[in-house]
Amino acid sequence: MASLVFLNLKGCTGLESLPKINLRSLKTLILSNCSNLEEFWVISETLYTLYLDGTAIKTLPQDMVKLTSLVKLYMKDCEMLVKLPEEFDKLKVLQELVCSGCKRLSSLPDVMKNMQCLQILLLDGTAITKIPHISSLERLCLSRNEKISCLSNDIRLLSQLKWLDLKYCTKLVSIPELPTNLQCLDANGCESLTTVANPLATHLPTEQIHSTFIFTNCDKLDRTAKEVITTYAQRKCQMLSDALKRWNEVISLTISSFIYRSQVTI
Repeated sequence: MASLVFLNLKGCTGLESLPKINLRSLKTLILSNCSNLEEFWVISETLYTLYLDGTAIKTLPQDMVKLTSLVKLYMKDCEMLVKLPEEFDKLKVLQELVCSGCKRLSSLPDVMKNMQCLQILLLDGTAITKIPHISSLERLCLSRNEKISCLSNDIRLLSQLKWLDLKYCTKLVSIPELPTNLQCLDANGCESLTTVANPLATHLPTEQIHSTFIFTNCDKLDRTAKEVITTYAQRKCQMLSDALKRWNEVISLTISSFIYRSQVTI
C-alpha cells in the first residue's frame, strides 16, 4: 500500500469512517456518494485531489491543514456540512473549492482572505452571505443563494475575477461596482434586484469587449438601473465597432503591403 497513488471508494454507502492509516504516496482519494461517511481522517498528507461529494460529514478535521499539497477539494452536496476549519488558509496551494449544495454552510473562515492560489470557488446553493476578499479568485458562483441580499463593495477589488454567477439569488437587491476584468456576470432570475452601481464597472479594457452580462427575469430593476445597464451595453457595442474598424484597417494595410511587395518582387 506504500506506493498507492489513486484510491476510488465512490458509492460505498456502507462506509462510515476511514481507518487511521498513512498512505504516504496517495495523490487522489475519491469518496463521492459514500452517503453514510460521517468522519474524514487525513490518511495521506500528499493528497492532490480529494472528493467528498455527497458524504454525511458535518465538519472537516483540524488536521486538514496537513494537506499542504491539496489543489482540488470537492464537497458538492455535503448537506450536513456546517463549517470549514478555522485554519483553512493553511491549504496554501488549493486552487479549486467546490461546496455547491452545502445548504447548511453559512459562513467561511475569514482567514481564507490569505489564500493566494484559490481560483475557483463554487458556493451555489449555500447560505453564505459574506465572501472573504480572496484576491486570486477568477471564478465565483453564488447562484441559488436564498440568503444573500447584497454583495460587498470590495468585490470590485477582485482584479482577477472573470466569472460571477448570481443566478436565482432571490433576495439580492443590489449589485455594486464590478471588477474591470469581469467577462461574465449572470444575474438571471434575481427577482428582488432593484439597483446596480453607476457605473457598473469603472472602464472596459479593450480585451473584454466580448464580455457577457445577463439580467433576464430581473423584473424589479428601477429606471436608473436599466439606464446604467443600457449605457454599459452601448459602450460595449461601440468598442466592438471601433475594434472591428481597426481590425479591418490592419487587414487592409496588410493586404496592400503584400500586394506592393509582390509587385516589387515581380
